Amino acid sequence: MKKILLLFLAIVTVHCGTLLFAQEEYIPLPDVAADPDLAVAEKPLQPFTLNYGGWITPVVIDQRTSDTDLMASVTIARIWLTTTLWSGASLYVRVKDSYLAVIREDDVDIDNTSNVFDLDIAAVTIPVIKNNLRLVLGRKYYVTGAGLVLNGRGDGGEVQLYTRFGDFKAFGMYSGLLNKDDNPYGLSSRDFADGAKRIFASAQYSKDFLYNNTLYMYGLIEIDRQDEDDVKSDYDAQYIGAGVKGVISDKLTYYAEYVYQMGTSYATIAPGVEEENDIKAMAVLAGLRYYWNVAYKPFINLQYAYGSGDKDATSYSDATGNTLNDDNRFMYFGTFIGGFALRPQLGNLHVIRPGLGFSPFYKFGDRIKAMNLVFYYSYYMKDEKESPIGAATVGEKDLPERFVGQAVDVMLRWPIYYDLSLFANYGLFLPGDAYPSGTPERHFIMTGVNIVF
Repeated sequence: MKKILLLFLAIVTVHCGTLLFAQEEYIPLPDVAADPDLAVAEKPLQPFTLNYGGWITPVVIDQRTSDTDLMASVTIARIWLTTTLWSGASLYVRVKDSYLAVIREDDVDIDNTSNVFDLDIAAVTIPVIKNNLRLVLGRKYYVTGAGLVLNGRGDGGEVQLYTRFGDFKAFGMYSGLLNKDDNPYGLSSRDFADGAKRIFASAQYSKDFLYNNTLYMYGLIEIDRQDEDDVKSDYDAQYIGAGVKGVISDKLTYYAEYVYQMGTSYATIAPGVEEENDIKAMAVLAGLRYYWNVAYKPFINLQYAYGSGDKDATSYSDATGNTLNDDNRFMYFGTFIGGFALRPQLGNLHVIRPGLGFSPFYKFGDRIKAMNLVFYYSYYMKDEKESPIGAATVGEKDLPERFVGQAVDVMLRWPIYYDLSLFANYGLFLPGDAYPSGTPERHFIMTGVNIVF
């Protein structure tokens, strides 16, 4: 049951961090604030005046793969409150409850339920020098770069400095105080049993140029503080990245980021024998989006993503998944969404992902004209054909072939009222040469609503 809960929480976790390059999300956030991370009242509050609200998101998920036939309902409820402490300073607190009920598993009706309650966010924002220097202390979403290497909650502090020479951001955070069943940083069995205990420290510099374009550079250090058992599984990583994002014209936007990963990990060279290896990996994330300012609001999107692979790796989700020599597996602690049905991790993988979106009922009434449809096609290729891919699969043995497969995703978003919206996601994955002949396709369906109060 715990494995099922972790799987579905991973699927439906809302990544609320303010990403530099927004990607589609499995569950779209309700429009409760410009920044859902640190929601504030629309009007300035007198000191110690409370403002509060929340939202509930019931979801039904149906997933079918070669070895899984699973349907479940997940209901996520969040309640937040904020108050102004003194001029410019504010406190934001949010709690989250996730309730899972398994409806069907492998065509057998079962009654498995689980509930996870956690303190989602509790952060104080303190302006120091007329908002040119700000301190944010407490539990919040910490984001580095585009959110690929790190985009998640933790306890710590962040310094934000805004100058005419550019913007600086630095933070340190710890993951070990999160609820162990709502801790996304696990890379070993001990992590999943006790909750991952990792320290993250990051520094980032960004500078605007040519109107609406931004260049940035960053460094991130991750330190594994988990207590070791008989199997050494420490995974200590460092990331150096650079990127650019912006506007080429009033209709064309772009983004690109390169990441180089270093550090140390342990390779399992024999049962009960581990050897420390150097990490040497990399990743690329880039995309274009073109808008037409006409009826039906059409746009086209093109994304390319790459995460390096290792010829002798056995896993891209386990700290001990390397076996010999340098560890060339790109592994990360942030967000990459590359298809609903496959749900790949960006390791040992090339992904080409064009998309098209529009508002099909643009000329209808106000309630229905806001409905949006988005279609994506994905093409997946291995980096190293001898190695598996880092997909969320169980029981499927990859073959030494490069062509992983292709996928189609369909997303519907319908904001009916300001406090009520509907959404639906469908994903189809067609296995390629990297899977045995006769491997069936995978289907993924998710439907739900957002209710704001």
